[in-house]
Amino acid sequence: MVFVAAPAARASGRMIHVEPMAGEKIRIDGDLREWPAKMTELGETVQGSASGGDPKAGVVLGYDDGALYCVLRVSDKKLFRTSAAGANEDHATLFLAFPKGQTYELGLYPGDPGKSPGLVKLRGSVAPGAKLVEAPTEKGYDIEASIPWSAFPEAARQRVGLRAAVRLTDADAGGSVKAVIATSGATAGRALPPLLTSAEAGLDEYLTKEKGLSSNPQREVYGNVSGDAMLERVAVFGPFLSIVGPGFRGGKEFYVGELGIEDASMVTRLELMDFDGDGHDEVVVQKRFGAKDHYREILSVTKVGRDDQPFQVFAHEVGLKTKDGYIANKVTLHGGTIEIAQGDSEGFDPGSYDEPTPSDMGGTILPWESVKSKSFKWQGDGIKPAGETTWTPKLTAPKGGPAPKVRAPEGPAAPPAPRPPTSDELLDRVYALYKRDRGTGNARPRFDFVTDVAGDGGPERVLVHDRDLVVFGKGFRNGTSYAFITIGVADGKDVLDATARDLTGDGKAEIIVRGVLHAKASKALGGSSVDRYALFVYGVQGDALVRVFAAETGRAVEKDRVLGDVAFTRGERGATRIELRPGRAFGWTEKTYPFPEDTTTAGGLEPLLLPWSATSARRYKWDGKAYVSE
Repeated sequence: MVFVAAPAARASGRMIHVEPMAGEKIRIDGDLREWPAKMTELGETVQGSASGGDPKAGVVLGYDDGALYCVLRVSDKKLFRTSAAGANEDHATLFLAFPKGQTYELGLYPGDPGKSPGLVKLRGSVAPGAKLVEAPTEKGYDIEASIPWSAFPEAARQRVGLRAAVRLTDADAGGSVKAVIATSGATAGRALPPLLTSAEAGLDEYLTKEKGLSSNPQREVYGNVSGDAMLERVAVFGPFLSIVGPGFRGGKEFYVGELGIEDASMVTRLELMDFDGDGHDEVVVQKRFGAKDHYREILSVTKVGRDDQPFQVFAHEVGLKTKDGYIANKVTLHGGTIEIAQGDSEGFDPGSYDEPTPSDMGGTILPWESVKSKSFKWQGDGIKPAGETTWTPKLTAPKGGPAPKVRAPEGPAAPPAPRPPTSDELLDRVYALYKRDRGTGNARPRFDFVTDVAGDGGPERVLVHDRDLVVFGKGFRNGTSYAFITIGVADGKDVLDATARDLTGDGKAEIIVRGVLHAKASKALGGSSVDRYALFVYGVQGDALVRVFAAETGRAVEKDRVLGDVAFTRGERGATRIELRPGRAFGWTEKTYPFPEDTTTAGGLEPLLLPWSATSARRYKWDGKAYVSE
């Protein structure tokens, strides 16, 4: 069950913080001593006049696993009740709305001793399982009521994002209404003020008081992202993503994470989908980094771990906009699969396009590429490439100008885009030979595709198996053996992405791998892990796989990070130039960045360019065997 709530309407009235009563011994006896003395005042006069403090009332709502409780202290000189329990008699009304829009109206009628019993009415009838006891006081009467959650079908899974108001109807003898007072004049749906559980109240306190944000999220969705079968609310407040729910972190804590954006208007998608089939939804966010007229658009998927700590399992750039134009890939989610496809574009010329490619994820599909779409789905321990389709690019004229001129390719035709292998291309015997030699057992590859990387014009199968990059095919080593090289990461899970592209202009694809290297930080940094993001480029030379380029493209310690940019630009004789550029920093500044700036190769990686570096770019050209600095 996953549903999307519309952007929050502006609610009027007073929010009610519903008290957690789990573990408390509650007796519905009209004695309010076990309830907090501080109540939410019914301070809005909806009808008539409440002069001289008559009527006057305060309310406390509480909850536990079994029931919702409503407690009122009423100042009223005269109680008017009949056995009919009608609308024009003294009573309270609880309006309770669930996020999908169902609103329940519950009448809470105090009893008139010896004449009429106290009762709770729902849809005109006595609510099954509900209890209400009144007790007279010096100034009026108290009401203590319990309503089982089973009275509300949605409550079986939904107990966050609720909205509520309480009103009191004061009737005079003869059935005429003297006054109606309430916590809010609203009576239904999203016009009602929020009803906040303890975790939601903590979240509201944090966002409104510490961050100065509205209590109403700009986007919200509901689904089961963690724990038991109860639903959580995933919402965007300004530049933050939040998660809260009755089973999330025991219902006592919430999660708030920075999205790295200016405000909620930069979030273009918020959805939930179960990608790995474990019964829990992952969080899909599409957001724009930068300004409204100059940005990069990123699609990300976040999973909530067993410790209720969210972590990112997928990221891919899907669009960009600059003063020169824009590209917007089409993103489709269906059946646990992500498809990123050619979409709208305007203004860019493939002959002069010089925008950087992300260093830590796949880049936007460009309108002049032969790739029509890419698909991704959960495989093993993450969301990985699941295939590509190709097309003949169709370039259209920019508005007010001629069609862009596409330079004729130099050298051989580009190899086909990576795609999953067919049954004929699996070459099971060679693959079995590799697995036996390397002792992989029944482990599955993290990445698996075919394209032309060596030998004749036929495709080879390319695998990332744990830390090994493996190549074999019918036209490679006579179809009887394989080549492999170990990627310089500590664990196979540190390989973030693998794809292929002809960089050298020889008609054969190079294999591009993105990964992360971990190192122990110094005591000055608290001993946390230092994560170095790296770009590796491999090619087949003869019958061997060799690394032809490697560079550090980012660095992070916990939430602080620096990401550089990588651009593939047109070089000499059909080869592609690799260009490293300064990127952006999150958390760190030039003064707080704790590492010296590298200017030479470190650990076999070309150095990371920092946003405050005096060097604007480093360029590398193909010399026939490897990429070297220009």
